[in-house]
Amino acid sequence: MQTRASSVLALLLALTACNAPKGGAHGASSASGLTLADMDLSADPAKDFYRYANGGWLDANPVPADEAAFGVFHEIEKRNQLVLRSILEDAAAKPTDALHAKLGDYYATGMDEQVIERQGLVPLADELAEISALARTDALPALLARLHPRGVSAVFGLSVFPDLSDTSTNLLYVAQDGLGLPEKDYYLRDDTESTELRRKYQEHVGRMLALLGDAASEEHAATVLEMETELARRSFGALDFRDPQNLANKVDLAALQALTPHFDWTRYFSALGHQPDQPVNPIAPDYYKAFDELLATRPLEDWKTYLRWRLASTLAPFLAHAFDDEHFAFYGRALEGAEEQRPRWKRVVDATGEAMGEALGQAFVERSFSPRAKERCAQMVTDLLAVLHARLERLDWMSAETRARALAKLAAFATKIGYPDTWRDWSGLELARDSYVQNQMRAHAFEFRFQLAKAGKPVDRNEWNMPAYLVNAGYDPTHNDITFPAGILQPPFFDENYDDALNYGAMGAVIGHEITHGFDDEGSQFDAQGNLANWWSESDRAEFERRAKVVSDQFDGYVAVGDLHVNGKLTLGENLADFAGLTIAFDALMLRQQGQRVAPLDGFTPAQRFFLAWARAWRMNYTDAALKLQVNTNPHAPARFRALGPLSNMDAFQEAFGFRDDAPVMRPRAERAKVW
Repeated sequence: MQTRASSVLALLLALTACNAPKGGAHGASSASGLTLADMDLSADPAKDFYRYANGGWLDANPVPADEAAFGVFHEIEKRNQLVLRSILEDAAAKPTDALHAKLGDYYATGMDEQVIERQGLVPLADELAEISALARTDALPALLARLHPRGVSAVFGLSVFPDLSDTSTNLLYVAQDGLGLPEKDYYLRDDTESTELRRKYQEHVGRMLALLGDAASEEHAATVLEMETELARRSFGALDFRDPQNLANKVDLAALQALTPHFDWTRYFSALGHQPDQPVNPIAPDYYKAFDELLATRPLEDWKTYLRWRLASTLAPFLAHAFDDEHFAFYGRALEGAEEQRPRWKRVVDATGEAMGEALGQAFVERSFSPRAKERCAQMVTDLLAVLHARLERLDWMSAETRARALAKLAAFATKIGYPDTWRDWSGLELARDSYVQNQMRAHAFEFRFQLAKAGKPVDRNEWNMPAYLVNAGYDPTHNDITFPAGILQPPFFDENYDDALNYGAMGAVIGHEITHGFDDEGSQFDAQGNLANWWSESDRAEFERRAKVVSDQFDGYVAVGDLHVNGKLTLGENLADFAGLTIAFDALMLRQQGQRVAPLDGFTPAQRFFLAWARAWRMNYTDAALKLQVNTNPHAPARFRALGPLSNMDAFQEAFGFRDDAPVMRPRAERAKVW
């Protein structure tokens, strides 16, 4: 429910195929679906297949000034955003029903910059007054219970997901949510670059506090950095979150209270209107101990400073230009390397989606999704599930007992394609044309209450965890299901008129990626019902980990930028899913074309087109800052390595292009990974 807490937990519990960025442009395809100008046919594919497949496109598509990276996901999202913009402008001008009226109200207030500027901080008067009125630290629980539903990210956040030990029931998770830098190591590394970034961050905090009227903003910015650093020392890092065992910590309220003697959880939950006798799951228990120590040692004024900072930082994009621009100056320019803000309409479209994702997705599907596309995608899912079933049956390193459980898990897979069968009811959300930031807080409070009401109740396995317009896909290990929104089922990932080679090489591999997330280093710890439970024999698990380490070591060897290497352990789950997904997608294509004589197109055989489709799906340009941020925080490897890493292990890729064993694009045969 809190933005950062939800995103952290969603990253772990809904393992996604991509982190979908913003913006882009789409070049025209040939009749066969390939755009030869996007390639560099002068490059030697045996030496640099990424350049061969994508060189023309990479040269023609530098990172725009208002982006930190630019790739296929940006291309598709730009087209989607134009549709969404049209929907929202129509809804703002002349809504056709109550749902469109809410979308229109939200979008209209976001686009009314004159009103936003004129109002200044007036819409936050109540929140600022509540923080100023904090008289004792023991009143902090009640204050956080007022701020959290409004979307203020401070100290911790709440999320509701299935209980990892019994996924038929929803459980309330409490997750660390008190840091302004992306990850704990940003506070702790002592190299020159990290030290300089912390200096810029402290200056940014100071400028934001000054915009709030803080006369001692520089001094108070140092206070914020000190407090966040103490929280960071005891928080989970990116790698800690990758092990599901670290997330399973269900306790009763008394045990939670024991972590923080100075913070009254009963008072907090009671102020939220939540039954405090229900179990909860605090992620990173030591983090709450650090929080409690700060409560005991930091003066009240420090906490007021911290809360004012979190209020301003969380809601800056919804405030006047001074706040919005300062927020971008650090998070967009300094942290990601973007040179300028994206156009306002794009940012407000995104914000509307964040606030009312399923509602906007419903409107998107009405305009932009073909039943035939859904049918063809469903056929690919069926094909890939059948291929993985066959591979598991003949896997030579897995015992019969573990194999039977793996097959049972595969048989239990559920699939969501395009959009939900039943749309959510938004009638309880009340918006107006008065204030952008107020509408954001109203929408967040509506979502917060919606999620909180699920705690302790049965899990709805038909519920979607991403909007239908999103350019993304996911596997949820607690539901044991895979999701492919309408937003990603578009060129160049997928086109209902493409030949099978292109569709299976791109979208088919994404489908395979999500399927095999159920058997990667994280997903393999969940059983057929989605419970965190071991279904492996000890020897099988050891053999799996030995084979997975080959992939981890391979990616450790890739240098992303400067001397910064990819983190093979952090990216292991995604890399295993890429490798296995591509492998079973290729097998599925071969089975679908078995007995057929398929002529080459554009001079490429079906197998070659398959691998070209895969490589072009990961074409991407980055700023150096964005590349560093991804390597330090993201479980997905940079796009170039996602494209080449799996290919370098695949005999079928080598055979398709006739590469020699010693081709630079291939790993030595004795070192090639073999997992599924």
